Amino acid sequence: MIAVLAVLVVGGVGAAVTWPRSEAPIVSAKEDPPAPVDPNAAAAPCAPEDLDIGLAADRVAVTPGVRVGFTVSLRNEGEVQCLVDASRHNLAVTVYEGEVGEPTAERAWSSADCVNEEERLLLLGPGDVDVTDVSWSDSRSVPGCEPGQPKPSAGQYTAQVTLEGTEGASSDVVQLTYTVPEPSRSPSPSGSPSASSSGKASADPSASPDPSASPDPSGEADKKP
Repeated sequence: MIAVLAVLVVGGVGAAVTWPRSEAPIVSAKEDPPAPVDPNAAAAPCAPEDLDIGLAADRVAVTPGVRVGFTVSLRNEGEVQCLVDASRHNLAVTVYEGEVGEPTAERAWSSADCVNEEERLLLLGPGDVDVTDVSWSDSRSVPGCEPGQPKPSAGQYTAQVTLEGTEGASSDVVQLTYTVPEPSRSPSPSGSPSASSSGKASADPSASPDPSASPDPSGEADKKP
């Protein structure tokens, strides 16, 4: 506390007198307390900022004919329960040739292309997690699942999960390396076996046959002149 000192002269003798200084009034801005959160309130669609979407792959080195297993997780990090359509068509894993988001990236495959699954509506409470598995069979696909797509070429690929209709709801990117083994060389054809190696003498086409060894179909050889 700040005090002010004054000196009074009484009968020629100085006396010190102090008195308190008035404090300035404290003005505080009164704020209403936040409304209590009811975790059992009627559920609304999940907001992107309340969803944590994860993606993990069981392998990052991919070769032809070997499936890649993806694990997709969806967690509600909000304070209230919410609704989300987590069908495979809506919560889709997409593989790109190149880096996700780059202009040169080419869409190679998506788990949403060849499924007829209806909506899968989830009611996620605070902290709830939903986990699903998806596999990529190293083939290409297009929306509508048109057959006859070419095989992927060797190179760098990336995968990501997105939630359709919910802007900003996506997972981190998983890096993949696709390697196509070199074809094995065919063995060179061996030479034809020689007559000496086969143990058989080759016939001489120029040699005349022995008439005496050949039968005479006319029977003239038995007649004497």
